[in-house]
Amino acid sequence: MRMPLRKQRNKHIQRVLLEAAKLGPRHRHDLALVHERALQKGNRNRATLAVARKMVAYLLVVDREQRNFVPEEEYKDKAV
Repeated sequence: MRMPLRKQRNKHIQRVLLEAAKLGPRHRHDLALVHERALQKGNRNRATLAVARKMVAYLLVVDREQRNFVPEEEYKDKAV
């Protein structure tokens, strides 16, 4: 279920997450795709929130599996 980020928050973490979500699409192709898809449906703020939600999903997977975050490029290199 998608819940508003602003309702379940630590305001400091939210600020950092939103700033990272603004920069994320510039550095990661998968986040740029999420941003573009959301931008076509709505405005820039909603697109930034979509990227933030995707980033939270990444963080939750890393936390749930209790392992270190490995960037996609390094993960692909190890798998080959």
